[in-house]
Amino acid sequence: MVAIHALNSYEKGSTLCCDAVRNDGIHLAIDTHCGPVEGPPADVNSGLLALETYTTIVSFGDSYTAGGNADGGPLKPPVLTGDSPKAGGRTTNGPVWNEDIANDTGALYMDYAIGGAVTDATLWPSKANASDFVHQVELFLSQNHVLDPSTTLYTVFFGINDISASKTDGPANAPRAAQVVLDQIALLASPPTNAVSFLVADDYGRGSVVAAGETYKNAVFAGLNDMQTERGADAFKYAFVDFKYIWSGVLGADPGFAAFGYNSPGACAVNSSSVQGACDDPDHTFYWIPGHPSKQTHRIMGDYTELVLEQC
Repeated sequence: MVAIHALNSYEKGSTLCCDAVRNDGIHLAIDTHCGPVEGPPADVNSGLLALETYTTIVSFGDSYTAGGNADGGPLKPPVLTGDSPKAGGRTTNGPVWNEDIANDTGALYMDYAIGGAVTDATLWPSKANASDFVHQVELFLSQNHVLDPSTTLYTVFFGINDISASKTDGPANAPRAAQVVLDQIALLASPPTNAVSFLVADDYGRGSVVAAGETYKNAVFAGLNDMQTERGADAFKYAFVDFKYIWSGVLGADPGFAAFGYNSPGACAVNSSSVQGACDDPDHTFYWIPGHPSKQTHRIMGDYTELVLEQC
């Protein structure tokens, strides 16, 4: 796998480190957390093939996966222009994590993600005008793509905005939000798309743990296993990647942000509107825009995902 080979000091099963040149020295300082498909959420790969097998990656999600063009078409170059802190429309200063994976493998990247998206906006009064997974899938299906199920990987990243909304609207709909994720995946896995391979990633709490978020994540994780049991391992393949370990590793004391190569666990840009007032060292901050990963963090999110698929 291209990105795995680029980790110069990588040894399977050991803490990861890399040289000071790649990714501005920002590197993984934690191992993957592989676990069984039955049990509490863990990093798992239940049938996905080597990433280079997939020639197309279709992405659904929120600002952590949004490339700035949410209709599946080509993205603008991931570079900053003018006063905007959004590189080609992304809520970061470079490529997003699954875009990095597509670049590693040479896959066509089709992005439907939109910043602020939830699973289903009807569940959350405070997010009534937000994009959601339901409408992202609806748009994708309306385009009548003919994609080879054996070489197409569908990535799904939701939860941050749902759990944020639950703090305002109440946690009762957290299980329903999880069911929406499973229902939309089931829709994609049915005719005419007949999708087979899904990568579901989670970072709902960005290092924090709350009851509604755990309810949501547990339901998604268990539901994926149930879906594979019902459909068969050849007809439904999935991986689950939990980014909470990066967040807790950087924002907590063990091992702490410096172990990853960061000079700061905070953000460089002051807000999402302008680069005015941004920090002097954007290459070594965990976040670029407050609450949103820097391009270096997106890169190690991609690295972590690739390791999960190989090791778990």
